[in-house]
Amino acid sequence: MSLDIKALKAPTQGTLDDWLNVPRLAKCGEFFTPSEPMWNPDKSSSEKVNWRAAILSVPPKWQRWLQAALAYRMAEVAQRTIAFISSVLSRTAQVGLDPLNQDHLIDLRERFSVTEFASLVSFMAFWRVCESLEKRPSRALVDAYSDLPKKKRSKNCPVLSLDPEQGPLTRAEQDGLFQWLHEQFCHKNLDPERYLYLRLMMTYGQRGTQYRMMVYDDFMKVEQGFKIRLHWAKQRGDAGFRAKSETFNLDEDLYIVIQIYKAMILTRLKQDYPGRADWDKAIKYVPLFRRKVINGDQAFGQEPVLIDAPDLADFKALEGSPQAGFHVPSGTVRPWLERMERMPGFPISTRTHQPLKISRGHRFRYTLGTDLSDAGLDEWSIAHALMQKQSSSVRKYRQVSAELMALIDEKMSDHLALVVNAFTGTIVRNRSFARNGQRADRQIEDLAVCGAEALCHLDAPFSCYACSKFQPLLDADHSAALERLEHRREQTLAIDKTTGVLWDRAILACRKVILDCTVLRESMNPVGAEA
Repeated sequence: MSLDIKALKAPTQGTLDDWLNVPRLAKCGEFFTPSEPMWNPDKSSSEKVNWRAAILSVPPKWQRWLQAALAYRMAEVAQRTIAFISSVLSRTAQVGLDPLNQDHLIDLRERFSVTEFASLVSFMAFWRVCESLEKRPSRALVDAYSDLPKKKRSKNCPVLSLDPEQGPLTRAEQDGLFQWLHEQFCHKNLDPERYLYLRLMMTYGQRGTQYRMMVYDDFMKVEQGFKIRLHWAKQRGDAGFRAKSETFNLDEDLYIVIQIYKAMILTRLKQDYPGRADWDKAIKYVPLFRRKVINGDQAFGQEPVLIDAPDLADFKALEGSPQAGFHVPSGTVRPWLERMERMPGFPISTRTHQPLKISRGHRFRYTLGTDLSDAGLDEWSIAHALMQKQSSSVRKYRQVSAELMALIDEKMSDHLALVVNAFTGTIVRNRSFARNGQRADRQIEDLAVCGAEALCHLDAPFSCYACSKFQPLLDADHSAALERLEHRREQTLAIDKTTGVLWDRAILACRKVILDCTVLRESMNPVGAEA
């Protein structure tokens, strides 16, 4: 029996080094060698696996076995998942904690986020049942991981908490963003790739990985009109890249833009890579969002039309099917959205008075789910639109929709004001305690002082209560301001019930100010205290 065959068998203490030096097959279908300094079989992923830093988290006699466990895991889960758990393990080593020491479990749980600790629990459970390895965590340790009470999430659900930076966009915010997007595209300040990515996000509310899998053949003209094919993102078992899809309706104008962009890319491919493939045949499988460089060092706007890297895939392979290596990796897209947020004239949120946050891609998913629920769709229809297998996963949209309708039809309660935490400013005893307290141009009637350095020209005081620069005066009549706010909201609702919701956060913030002022005054003048 040759050494290679021995190494391919389950490793023992004596053959482990040989086993680590033999290439193994990763889940992506490519080979990697466990002894290499970095694992990167999936060239479409921007996240490499730094196993060397990860194995330092356990005692020396365990380190090579942890390395082997990570290598085994590479055959079952995506490379980015292994990179994630390796990062958790490396940070464990940096703080001197040992994931194999049962006495360290509580410290590990408290140090890491819910998701990070859950990945550690999952990996330890896998390592325990990996019978090919001689050294594995004990059953008692794995049970201790499993039995440890879960750490509560530090933040509420962005949907249910009506978070103005991560939760659903309001209709006015959507309209402003859509108008800005088209203006920038028409004035050539935004290239077609970025325009299409954001527009698809706003329209279909899917996960970023689903857009990154798209090719030009996913946009179709059929007898019934125009259709778009979207592939499932979260698949278990044997399903992989573009394994399962659903078809949705597509606007004709968006289809036309796609076809014009397709013709532009086809021309570039023929010019830049002549004879490398039958591009008229391959264009249908060219990614809509293409990988162009590996290291990301290329100047913005000067990238090639498509990466030319033989180790990723051959151009001719595109004549027969999509190739994952040519699709843009996950770490590339978020900087596109962050650049947009910094562009001149980018829409300002009326709730935060700051540029809208669009780099948190799930916002558009939350927005679509909430809008569909507001339109009266049932849970199964919403789940289908968001490509969710279970209707229970979209129940939060029904809950928040009912809450929003209650906010429209009834006055908001003080309890909700406490929960939402809309007020982020600072209550001051008088103007001398306030930032800009002596500046006449920063006085907001007899209610507050504005702590901002520049005038915002918003509708004071109505838009001010939810602003972090707002400094309400302790003894001001904020109840009268609340009545004015609610009256203004009722006037808006008479015209448009959707945009009327924009007043909700300011009203909640005003209610919170009233409650906080009451508590402060009572603490300063307790019952029974001498005058």
